[in-house]
Amino acid sequence: MADSITAHFRFQMTGARAALAEGPIAEAIEQQITAIENTLESVPDFAFDLSKTLVESVCKTVLADIGQPADPNWDAPKLLRETTNRLSLLPRNHPDPQKARESVEKTIRGLLQTIQGLCELRNNYGLASHGRDTFTARLDLRQATLAAQAADTIVSFLYRIHRDALVQAPGVRVYYEDHTDFNDAFDRTYEVVKFGELELLPSRVLFHADREAYKTALNEFLEREGMNGGDDANANGALE
Repeated sequence: MADSITAHFRFQMTGARAALAEGPIAEAIEQQITAIENTLESVPDFAFDLSKTLVESVCKTVLADIGQPADPNWDAPKLLRETTNRLSLLPRNHPDPQKARESVEKTIRGLLQTIQGLCELRNNYGLASHGRDTFTARLDLRQATLAAQAADTIVSFLYRIHRDALVQAPGVRVYYEDHTDFNDAFDRTYEVVKFGELELLPSRVLFHADREAYKTALNEFLEREGMNGGDDANANGALE
């Protein structure tokens, strides 16, 4: 009976999908999530490769967003460590930041150990890693699901924390959909841009025509509103 129920269960990366749904379209990452979900039961070996790749993709996206591109020589644990070191891990104005930061850092270290385990699984049992003896021992759906669940947890945490920070303090890459308050205020200040019967919102025109001018106006707005400023970002210290 249990095996029958398991056979009809289709794993979904709920956390990662929910995190991505809150931000701009990230097509490549969504494709990787879908690939993990689709291959987990049919080719479970491949989940190890895809899970590690998904975490790496999210880390590289986060670093690029904040203007700190990843070193191509970093392995996955190093990539995750560098990413978390640059994220604001605590809510703004937390009453006991030191104690809370210590607890979060312990969790981060656990995630680092998890990604190291993913790397070892990928290297030893991944389908597409380095090639392997056809008759070597294989892992099955249970272990592949563990890898996918670990990646789901890491991606959900990293991306949500990152997206929260971007809304408060835009990074190098700015996403129009993140700043509806500013866009609405800007559109109330300036007239709609008209091309014949076509009407365009001033904020959207500025965003697509001059991204740097949009960022400047956005940062000025956030400063006036008291939304842009120092918080716990980059204050976590290196995690070894």
